[in-house]
Amino acid sequence: MRGTLEIHPSVVRKVVAHAVRLVPGTRPGASVKVDGSGGDVAVAVKVALRYPAPVRTAAADVRRSVTEEVERITGYRVRSVAVTVSALRAETRPRVE
Repeated sequence: MRGTLEIHPSVVRKVVAHAVRLVPGTRPGASVKVDGSGGDVAVAVKVALRYPAPVRTAAADVRRSVTEEVERITGYRVRSVAVTVSALRAETRPRVE
């Protein structure tokens, strides 16, 4: 008889946030929501990107990174990853006076 391991949703959210940070062009502070149970999850991410960023490419990279990291670290199957780009923000540079 084999046991099962259940991972708390807050841990899965942290894994998703980590996976988003791995994607070049994303800004810190992504909002993450995870639904599901029994090793089968759906993820929703709201992320800000650096301007100018290719939005479609960045969203696809976020989907791929989240899927790979969640499945690798938790062993859970990722059903879907919904990515919403909430903002495009330019890099702020210090003003020289």
